Amino acid sequence: MNEVIFVFSFEVKPENQERYDEVRQQQFEISKSEKGTLLYEVYRDENGVYCQHERYANEAAAALHIQNTAEQLQEWYTLVELKQVISLGQLSDAYKEQFQLKEVYAPYARVEK
Repeated sequence: MNEVIFVFSFEVKPENQERYDEVRQQQFEISKSEKGTLLYEVYRDENGVYCQHERYANEAAAALHIQNTAEQLQEWYTLVELKQVISLGQLSDAYKEQFQLKEVYAPYARVEK
């Protein structure tokens, strides 16, 4: 299993909601054409805190997504307050260092149907 999963929570700064929605839609459109992007979804709780879930075929696919959405991602960081990032999967030390990932969980056990 080489899949890489990211789950992160954030809040959109209130004055940025409209622009956040536009940037998110741009990211979704780019993601649709990426072969290695398996899932890209956003949830929101009743308090306006978002949880984003991304699943990629492997580390290279995740890196390609970041490259493809670099412009949107740069703006995204100005629109939100990032709360937590959790990474699931086998990631190289270089990747973890490059993206300053602190909560990284490697595969341990799995049942799949």
